[in-house]
Amino acid sequence: MSMHTWLVSISNHPYLVLAVVFAIAVAEAIAVVGTIAMVPASIVMFFAGALVGAGALDVWPTLALSALGGIVGDGLSYELGRHFHGKVRSWFQAKGQEVRWVRGEQFVERHGGKSLLLARFFAPVRSTVPLLVGTAHMGRLKFYAANVASALVWAPINLIPGIVFGASAALAEAVSTRLAAALILLVVLLYLVVRLARLTTTHGIPAAKRTARYAMLEMARRLPQFGGRIQRVIKLDDPEFPTISAFSLLLIASVWLFGGVLQDVIANDPLMRTDTALYTFLQSLHATPADAVMAGIAALNGRIVGFAMASAVLIWFVLRRSWKTAAWWIILVGIAVVQSPFDWAKSGGALPLDWRPGAPHIPLPDGLAAFNILVYGFLGWVITRRQATSWRGAVAIAIALWIVIGGLADLYFGKTWLSGLLGGWALGLAWFAILGGAYALWHVQDDMHPKSVALVVIGSLAVAGSWAIPAGLQSIVATSVPVSPAITIFKISEWTAAGWQQIPARRMDFGGEEEEPLLLQWPASSRLIEQRLQRSGWQAAPAWSVRSALGWLLPRSRPDELPVLPKYAQGENSQLTFMRPDPDLPESRFVLRLWSSHYAIQGTQGAEPLWYGAVYHETLSWPAHLFTRVSTQNITSAATIVKLLDLQDRPTIRSMRAANRTRDVVLVLPVVSGASNTDMPPHERP
Repeated sequence: MSMHTWLVSISNHPYLVLAVVFAIAVAEAIAVVGTIAMVPASIVMFFAGALVGAGALDVWPTLALSALGGIVGDGLSYELGRHFHGKVRSWFQAKGQEVRWVRGEQFVERHGGKSLLLARFFAPVRSTVPLLVGTAHMGRLKFYAANVASALVWAPINLIPGIVFGASAALAEAVSTRLAAALILLVVLLYLVVRLARLTTTHGIPAAKRTARYAMLEMARRLPQFGGRIQRVIKLDDPEFPTISAFSLLLIASVWLFGGVLQDVIANDPLMRTDTALYTFLQSLHATPADAVMAGIAALNGRIVGFAMASAVLIWFVLRRSWKTAAWWIILVGIAVVQSPFDWAKSGGALPLDWRPGAPHIPLPDGLAAFNILVYGFLGWVITRRQATSWRGAVAIAIALWIVIGGLADLYFGKTWLSGLLGGWALGLAWFAILGGAYALWHVQDDMHPKSVALVVIGSLAVAGSWAIPAGLQSIVATSVPVSPAITIFKISEWTAAGWQQIPARRMDFGGEEEEPLLLQWPASSRLIEQRLQRSGWQAAPAWSVRSALGWLLPRSRPDELPVLPKYAQGENSQLTFMRPDPDLPESRFVLRLWSSHYAIQGTQGAEPLWYGAVYHETLSWPAHLFTRVSTQNITSAATIVKLLDLQDRPTIRSMRAANRTRDVVLVLPVVSGASNTDMPPHERP
C-alpha cells in the first residue's frame, strides 16, 4: 500500500486518531499512569504531527486536543495531590518509585514556579511535578494559569517536528515512493537504535551475562573438558566481557550483512538494479568543482595514504614501547592488505565506468572499503578504550564520516558498485570484530596516549595527502570518463512492429523496484516536442531556483509557479518536463515527464532521438495552511494521453500482454516533412 492510500484511510477516521492523541496526552500527565506505564506521549505527538504534515489531519483540532489533554492530565494529578497529600509519598514508596518522588522534589525546589513548564519537557519528572505541587497545596489559580500556559507551549513544540517530517515524507513520496519509505525507515531505525542502546545498557548486558553463565555451567556439566577450557578463556566477571559480547554481536551482524548482499547479487535482486540506477544518478551530478573535492577525498581514502598512516602509527607504537599493540597492528594491517587488492580487470569483473546500460555487471566486495573500515575502525576503538564518553563519541563520529564519505567518493567516480561497497564494509567489519574481540580477550594494557595517536594520524594523513591529492586530481578525474552509451537506430516499421518493446515499460526507482508505467514514446528533437506541445497549451516547467523552490514552503502557491519535483527512471531525472493547468480544477495541473532513451528512429528526414515518459496529474493542498503539498496520480489510459497531448493526428497505440499484464503504449509517429535532425542540438544527434 502506498503512502497516499494509507493516509487516505487514516483521514477517513480522523476522530479516532484525535481521540488517541487526547487520551495519551492525558495518560502521560496522570501520575499513576505516567510514572508506572511510561506512556510514550512524545512518540504519539510526533506521529500526529506527521499526519498533519502529510495532510491526513487538520492542524487546529490536533493542536487543541493535544493541549487540552495535557491540561486535563496535569489537572487530575494536581487534584489527586491535594486530596491524598498524606498518602501520596507512601504510595510511591510501596511501588518502589521513591527515587522518582525525591527527584521531583529536588526539581521543584530548584526551579520553583517554572517547574510546571519545564517538567513537561523533562521525562523523569513529567508526571510527578503536578502531583507534588498539589500535595504542597499550591493555589488553584496559580496552578491552572501555569498549567494552561505550559500546555499551549508544549503542544506545538511536540507537534512541529512531526509536521516537518510529515511534509518532508509527502514531498519525498511525490519524488519517489521508495524515498519516502526510506525516510520513514531512517527515523524508525534511529529511534530503535537509541532505545536498543538504552535497553542493552540497562538490561541486555546483565541478561547476556546470566545467559552466558548458565550456558557455560551447562557446558561444563555436559562436556567437562571443553567447558572447563572455555571457562578458563572467557571469565564472566571479566571487565572486558561486555566488550567481547559486543564484538560477538558485531561479527554476527556483519556476516548477516555480507550474506544478504551475496544473496542479492546471486539472485539478481533489486540491489543489482540499484547499483546501476545509483551510478547513473551520480554521473549526472558531475561538475568541475565537485569533481575536484571528491577526487581529493578519494585520494585521502586511498591505499597509499592508508599505508603511510599505518606506518606512522606503527612507528609511534614502537617508540612508546607498546609492543603488544604494535604486534597486533602488524597482523591487522597485513590482513587488511591481503583482503584489499581486488583488481576488477584481473578478477573478471567490470568497473562501473566500463559498464554499458542494459548490460549485466559483476560486483565484487570492495577491497579498499574493507581495508579502511578495518584499519580506521580498529585504530579508533583502541584509542577510545577506557576514555571519556565525549572523546569516544567524537572519535566514532569522525571515523564513521571518514569511511562513509570515502565510500561515496568511490561511488561518485565509478570505482565501485554500491553492492560491492556494502560487501567490502561487511567483510571489514567481520575482521574488525574478530581482531578487536581477540585484542580485548588478550587484555592488552599498553599506554599509547590516545590523543597523541590521533595527532599522529592527522599529521600523517596531511603529509601523505599533500602528495596524493594532486596526483589523485589528475589520475582520478582523467580516468573517470564514463563510456558513452551506444545509440541503436530503428526504422519506423521496426519500431512500430516490435522495437517499442525494448523501451522500459515502467519507471525503475532507486530501490530497483518498478513503479508507474511509461506509456509514451516520442521520436523528435526537444525543440520540435516543445513547439508541438506549446500549440496544445503546454509550457516548459519553471526552472528550479531559490525563489521557485521557496514556493513549496509557502501556502497558496499557484500551480504554474511551482517547479516540478524530480522523478528518476533508471537513475536519471527526466530531461524534458512540461506542465499544463487543469481547466476543471484550479488547484491541479498535468505534468509530462520525458526521459532520453538510447534509441533513435530513422525517418524520411533523418534519425530522431527517441524519448519515453508518462503524464501525471498533480493536485496541490496546503496542510495547516503553512506549506504546499502535492498529490500525484499517474495517467494510465493511452486514450487520455492522446487527448491531453492533442496527438490525434499522429499516434499509434500498441498493446502487448505479458506476465498476466497488458502493456499499452502511445507511439507518436515522426513528422514526415519539416525540420530535419540538423535542427537538433548537437548532444541530441545520434
